[in-house]
Amino acid sequence: MIFGIASCTQLADYKQTLLYKSLAKIDQNSNLTLVDNTHFITQNKLGLGKAYNKFLYDNPFYDYVLFVHDDMWIDDAGFISKLQEAHKEYDLIGLAGGLNPVLKAPALWHLMCGGFQGGSLRGFAGHYLPDGKTTSITNFGPSPARVALIDGAFMSLNVKRAVEVGWKFNENYTFHHYDLSSCLDANKKKLKLGVVPILTYHNSPGLRDMNDKTFTENQAKFLKEYASY
Repeated sequence: MIFGIASCTQLADYKQTLLYKSLAKIDQNSNLTLVDNTHFITQNKLGLGKAYNKFLYDNPFYDYVLFVHDDMWIDDAGFISKLQEAHKEYDLIGLAGGLNPVLKAPALWHLMCGGFQGGSLRGFAGHYLPDGKTTSITNFGPSPARVALIDGAFMSLNVKRAVEVGWKFNENYTFHHYDLSSCLDANKKKLKLGVVPILTYHNSPGLRDMNDKTFTENQAKFLKEYASY
């Protein structure tokens, strides 16, 4: 079972990313070789869907690939083993997601899946707080669990199953909604999506402004493309 890790960064030096630093620390403490199996796409200017697909086409020998944001700190030395075990059941795996999405604005996965009071959220996610030093964990619901949507910061793919059904990342979006659209496409292709409990911390403030131009443009395109979902 050949497992690869791929990440895009706008930086020229991938060793400055949180992801690299976390993998290097795991390697040092566990005698693993995660860094050797990680591919950083530096100075990336492509939408993530496009960049991820290019990686898949250029590296067809992987059985599984974890696509993860460069500002993610992975704090779980056994995460590859957990993903390998989870891939016995799920084709596309994340850390947090939800069931029964209703597509509407604001098109954020947790809101479209009913929010925290709806009972359809699953998994958990760690975050850095604004000071960049302290962390917090948001518990969405049970994990491991089947879901319909997953957050795109961490997406592990069964490459063979994706090729079998003709699935790939949706390239119609620059950043926002590439993950949600790809999940909906995966559901249509009968791929199984799930979340698993892996400890990570994402150093991202998330969407700060619902009126952000890039977000609203991608949201409008997303709601139009999947209006009949």
